[in-house]
Amino acid sequence: MRRLLSLFLIALVPALPVWGNGSSPAKVEHVRTGMTIGGALVGLAVTVPNVVGLLPAGTPLSDTLLVTIPAAAVTAAVGAVVGRWIADTTIALRPSLLASPFLGAGLGLVGSALAGGIGFSLAFAIAIPTVSVPPGYWGFDYPQAVGMAFLAGGLWGGLLGAPAGAVLVPILSIYLGR
Repeated sequence: MRRLLSLFLIALVPALPVWGNGSSPAKVEHVRTGMTIGGALVGLAVTVPNVVGLLPAGTPLSDTLLVTIPAAAVTAAVGAVVGRWIADTTIALRPSLLASPFLGAGLGLVGSALAGGIGFSLAFAIAIPTVSVPPGYWGFDYPQAVGMAFLAGGLWGGLLGAPAGAVLVPILSIYLGR
């Protein structure tokens, strides 16, 4: 019986990678592409309303666009890089379905905190010298405002990114057949 079981296991060894150790290259590329595009779109969708809401009412459209476009573009680029990083990490680590929400929460927290901090602080860095406001409107001097914006963007980005990652990485794991 032992010899039969040993022969059976030896015969199965070459077939094991075919049965689930690897994902198809097409699925891996779909995940990478989708996460890159999705990260950019989420970065864009979150930054535009936040930057427009940051500016005081009555700000001319030209000033609003001058602040919004660069901040949204940079945050979209950071979001694309973060999305790709989350996809590559998920593909490389191949988390189990039980561990994937925890991995996703951590990746989402770190990546979204980075994107939120960069986008929000850049918006402040451009808005303070560009937009005409009454003295004391921003509440801080220039370096403090940019630093506080980085912390605030990082905090809110991380708080929103953790649950998003906790949901997204298990979906990627299931799609990839982990």
